[in-house]
Amino acid sequence: MKPVKATKRTTKTSTTPTTVAKANPATVSSAPAPAPRPVSALNARTSTSQNSPARQNGNANRPAPVTTIKANIDVGFGNNLFLRGQGAGLSWERGVPLTCVDGKTWQWTGKVEEGLTFKLLLNDQVWAKGEDLVAKPGQELEIVPAF
Repeated sequence: MKPVKATKRTTKTSTTPTTVAKANPATVSSAPAPAPRPVSALNARTSTSQNSPARQNGNANRPAPVTTIKANIDVGFGNNLFLRGQGAGLSWERGVPLTCVDGKTWQWTGKVEEGLTFKLLLNDQVWAKGEDLVAKPGQELEIVPAF
């Protein structure tokens, strides 16, 4: 028998041979590769100056404390409690509704930076008896209003 001489096959569209590698299923991961972090993000911690305005002010980046007002009263089916006042975006002209937690508990929660003067209203029409109330930043008040 005469030995057969191997010849190189090429196609008209490609002159370079292609190699297909089969991966071992045990080493293949379906998770995407982590994205590279930009160089500027690596040095972000060290770029803040000790004398920046945020550092000098001390509370420039601190969020406002959350203040909670709870009213313990059963206002009857179909009625709602509202809050009017000054501070934390409140107004004396139009009330903000409180959330009904259960049949006799109503609650308002907001970020208060400097204090809050307020009063409760039934259906945003009938003012609660007594003086205006004051809440400090971060304070939780429980009140029993009378109408």
